[in-house]
Amino acid sequence: MPLRRQDTQKALQPMEECRSVAGDERFRVRAEKLLTIFQSDLFQALLDIQGFYELTVRENQLSGPPSISAKTSPPGSEC
Repeated sequence: MPLRRQDTQKALQPMEECRSVAGDERFRVRAEKLLTIFQSDLFQALLDIQGFYELTVRENQLSGPPSISAKTSPPGSEC
């Protein structure tokens, strides 16, 4: 299942709430690290790239494989 930006935002909300109420210091530190990663520009850019890739794959599946034109001849067949 693909990961989407709205899914990550939905997952971050409860994590932020747990982080603020957590009594365990180790949990709080780890939650803070995860939140920092998920909110980073790099992670958001990776989500954008994944979305673009999925869209491209879906469009290619709908349009079928690229056709080879009749004018194109295989390499080395020039006479």
